[in-house]
Amino acid sequence: MIGDLLTGLARPSWWSRLWRRPPAWRALHSIPLVDARGRPRGDIDHVVIGPPGVVTINTKHHRAGRLVLDGDELVVNGRRTAYLGQARREAERAAGLLGCALAAAGEPGLAAALVVRPLIAVVGATVVVNRRAPGATVVPPHRLIPALTLMPARLTRREVAAVFEVARRSTSWAPPT
Repeated sequence: MIGDLLTGLARPSWWSRLWRRPPAWRALHSIPLVDARGRPRGDIDHVVIGPPGVVTINTKHHRAGRLVLDGDELVVNGRRTAYLGQARREAERAAGLLGCALAAAGEPGLAAALVVRPLIAVVGATVVVNRRAPGATVVPPHRLIPALTLMPARLTRREVAAVFEVARRSTSWAPPT
């Protein structure tokens, strides 16, 4: 579901195809992460690269649940979760890995200015927001695309293409040796 929405966002518009411009948004799905020894260490569900920079998306499925966001506290059906901390750590890890890979690819300025934001997409649950989480976004699927497209732009189309070119390589997601 979330993958389909992001694939639609990354599809080039008719106008972009006509003018042979790269798409404004790019999406990668299920990015495997490894440690310095090459051992699997989880994955990032989705990575979206667009005008606002890079957004790591952690998808959480809670069929018929109730999720309450109150600042740094995210509660599902009355139980506290570690979802916000996990999403922030994924974004920090992505920022570090992509920054190193961009610098190695000859884009040190872009690496230094790269912004990676965490987002949690909650599928199947009612989302109640009492207070927004600082530095993270939590949305149900129907609010995902508006949340992404309303983020302030920071990257040009050329920069989006350069970040995507690096991000699509599996070697970019492994720690430097």
